[in-house]
Amino acid sequence: MYHIAVCDDEKKDRENLERLIRKYFAGTGEKYLLKVYESGEQLLSDEIIPDVVFLDIIMNEKDGLQVGAELKKKSLNVIIIYTTNLNEKMAVALNQIHSFGYLVKPIGEKDLSQIMSDAMNHIKYNADVKIDMAVFISEYNTPIDLPVMDIYYFEYYNRRVKIVSKKGIHICKDKIKDIAQKMEPYGFAMSHQSFVVNLYYVDKISNQMLIMRNGAEVYLAQKRASALRKQLMRIAKESINRGGSKG
Repeated sequence: MYHIAVCDDEKKDRENLERLIRKYFAGTGEKYLLKVYESGEQLLSDEIIPDVVFLDIIMNEKDGLQVGAELKKKSLNVIIIYTTNLNEKMAVALNQIHSFGYLVKPIGEKDLSQIMSDAMNHIKYNADVKIDMAVFISEYNTPIDLPVMDIYYFEYYNRRVKIVSKKGIHICKDKIKDIAQKMEPYGFAMSHQSFVVNLYYVDKISNQMLIMRNGAEVYLAQKRASALRKQLMRIAKESINRGGSKG
């Protein structure tokens, strides 16, 4: 069953999206649960994290971009589709790595149907993808098995390497350069002599720092900045071709 959410503080826009989504699923025969929220706070307070959320950018209190960032901290798998009738906000939405796409109000049936199909295909594709695992040696000489896409970044710290993942922090004895070489095929790169980052989870570049999707700030060496930006652009293009970003 798919969990779909609509979050908009305008009643007529909520009702329009609800009608279009129900019509879409009526034609697919797929099982779904649709929940409608009047504010970002209401959405974030729900224990159920949706598979797909239609999120209005302009709302009272927390706006859609703030809500979207908090949702991604709860689950990197949630598909966020921004909605707005303000064209100047489109560039902001498009530049958000955590966004799957956007719709301009008033939303029509054809546009809704297309982006819903893309979202459903994305979910099904990820469900069928084999989960890649990586193994590291802990400080106690025991193996650390982690899904590759659970890892945000590695940090060389106090003569050991700290692995920062969705499930917490692990300490391993592997050398940071060996880790960089091992993880490169999965979309990781050295941003600094002490850091190897998952490029799929880089949210933005700020001065000499990378802001990761979990909110962490990671050092970016000036001599590595140009190459890393090119890698990020390549990954962004791959994500667009797949219909969204990993995670």
